[in-house]
Amino acid sequence: MVRPAAYNLASYLGVSSARWGDSVTFFSKLGIQSKLLALVLGVSLISITLTGLLSYVSARHSMVEAANQQLLSLRNARAEAIRSYFEGVRAQTLTMSYQKMVVDAIYSFKPAIEKLESSQLSPEQLNTLKGNYSNEFLPNLKKKIGGNPKLATYFPPTPAPQYLKYWYTAKNLPPDRRSRLNNPGDGSDYSRIHESFHPRFRVIADEFKYYDIFLIDIDSGFVLYNVSKEVDFGTNLRTGPFSDTALAKAWDMARQSRDPEFVGLVDFEQYKPSYGKPSAFMTTTIFDGDKFVGALVIQLSSEKIDAIMNANRKWQEVGLGKTGESFLVGPDNLLRSATRFFIEDKSAYLKTLKDQRVKDDTLALIKTADTPILIQRAATTAIQRALAGWSGLISYTDYRGVPVLGAYQPIKFGNFDWALIAKMDQAEIFKGVNDLSRLLLIATAILIPLITLFSIRMSRSFLRPIRRLIAGTEEIAAGKSGVQVEVRSDDEFGELTTSFNRMASSLDEKEVQIQKHVSQNDRLLATILPPMAAARLKSGQEDTADIFPNVTVLYANVEGFDALAAQLSSERAFVVLNELIDAFDEAAEGFGVEKMRTMGSTYLAICGLSVPRVDHAKRTVDFALAMLKIIRRFSQSQTLDLSLDIGIHSGPVSAGVVGKTKFNYEIWGNTINIAKQIHQSPKQNVIQATGSLYDSLNGLYRFEKVKVVEADEIGSLTIWEVTPLEETATDGAPLAEVG
Repeated sequence: MVRPAAYNLASYLGVSSARWGDSVTFFSKLGIQSKLLALVLGVSLISITLTGLLSYVSARHSMVEAANQQLLSLRNARAEAIRSYFEGVRAQTLTMSYQKMVVDAIYSFKPAIEKLESSQLSPEQLNTLKGNYSNEFLPNLKKKIGGNPKLATYFPPTPAPQYLKYWYTAKNLPPDRRSRLNNPGDGSDYSRIHESFHPRFRVIADEFKYYDIFLIDIDSGFVLYNVSKEVDFGTNLRTGPFSDTALAKAWDMARQSRDPEFVGLVDFEQYKPSYGKPSAFMTTTIFDGDKFVGALVIQLSSEKIDAIMNANRKWQEVGLGKTGESFLVGPDNLLRSATRFFIEDKSAYLKTLKDQRVKDDTLALIKTADTPILIQRAATTAIQRALAGWSGLISYTDYRGVPVLGAYQPIKFGNFDWALIAKMDQAEIFKGVNDLSRLLLIATAILIPLITLFSIRMSRSFLRPIRRLIAGTEEIAAGKSGVQVEVRSDDEFGELTTSFNRMASSLDEKEVQIQKHVSQNDRLLATILPPMAAARLKSGQEDTADIFPNVTVLYANVEGFDALAAQLSSERAFVVLNELIDAFDEAAEGFGVEKMRTMGSTYLAICGLSVPRVDHAKRTVDFALAMLKIIRRFSQSQTLDLSLDIGIHSGPVSAGVVGKTKFNYEIWGNTINIAKQIHQSPKQNVIQATGSLYDSLNGLYRFEKVKVVEADEIGSLTIWEVTPLEETATDGAPLAEVG
């Protein structure tokens, strides 16, 4: 008879016991008050430990709460600032499209460009233009975004864009000053019109910090005018080399809307005409009365967004400390704003990414482009949750491999979402509490030796009575019954010894009670497992699988529940599912069908497993028909749109107990797989069965051939839709009522 608790007590006390001679006799004559002196010292140690622990926990909790509020506040502030920025650009874009200057510019530039189609550059001028592409645009494009761009791909094919690009780019001024050119002096109508409109558009771009402003013919997609005079100037967005860019998408978005109030936004991309500079485009329509004449497109660079997300680099002033930052990530998991660590120390940032095994070509692109935007992938837990539409706080490991605390939320723009993240390193958040813990450890390290030395001397008074108790517990641990310890003192230890003797006397009675509980557990096991499996498990036999040559398996799925659950609270979704499954269980019991398991909205049941039944196929079909009635009544009473897909197949299965500490009675075999494979139907509330049920039940139900499918490891199977011959309850079994 084993007594683990008593044995552990004896072992523990035995280790700290020793023979102390006459001093033990002296202390044994003292009262319990003297002996408790040592216990007080122990309590002192516990008090020190608990005080330190509570201080640590309280300080940590306070710091987490403060960090949570700070990050949430920062996240919300950044979200509002980003929304305000884009809303401001949207309002400015729409307002500009209504200005008479914009409509007049469209009407003026379009015929001037058509007139230029008859102009031809001289061979020398063409060579100058080609040299401009070969020596300026193509090398810079290759350097910034990689690849091997060809002249033939980007060189304008028609006279008008060739003329414009020669006079406004190749012939005049360096790239950073081309936006200041009002008239190149070529004497064309276009340049005369350009001189009239360009200064006003340039002022708008400078005032609102727009990277570029485009006027685009709505029918042809020709870029009639833009401020910066990059290589997209004069190009055709329908057929030209930049027809696959975000600018072309912006023009097409406006063209398809045909709405005077329309304003759309195209997400950031590495825009080739700007040498891969991350650019987004705000677009709107231009109408002259009811006439749709053009598109106005604003090119937005990432600098303004970087300034907003990085608080104009005043991180510590806004409460981000030394490691806090906020940034944006697009639906492709690529950055939409630069991170703080890249801005502060690019070399250290690239080294950190390299340590995180970021590919060398990605690091090279970040270094060359001088930005991680649209290059660096960030797919952390917080980002994935934000892109999935969630907002909240979470502790996770960020893109640097550093533990952080982060606040996240989605930001919606047009037809796409961004994730906004505000985070701070946990090491910085918990620096104060970590310093406190070190001080507590130092204090504890000094006090423990002093308290221990004093407590050792005081503990000698406890040794002799405890030794007698140890001897008694060792006898009990050895399996001896009727153990009694001699009482030699009249103090509290004497009372303890008396209590020990009473405890030893009652052990046999406890053993009887234990055996009673074992019997109860056996009965409970019999309700969980089939009799043969329960007997094998109780006897400790090796795992053995049972083979059932012919049973009927039902596999059902509640269609519509997942969509419903996404709309309901977790508690309400649980109540709905629980009520429905309870109704199925009640019906299953009435038809003699065993529920094996449910997983979410799926329901697996078998007939003929624990209790062999010759009519297991019929019982299963009757149960399936009952399930359909249940789901209809349930959907009607709850005003829900739920239905069932049911698959039924008869055949052999195998089963056995799986697991050691936590076990399940598992079943497997092609019969289950087939029932699962055939359960889905394009119609609602359908029972689909295989030929095994058709052969045995044809005539009892209406079978309609649906299709022939290829089942795994079986081959071709004919699938039948099963309906009752008449709409009445089957077998007289009661149907479960719901709700």
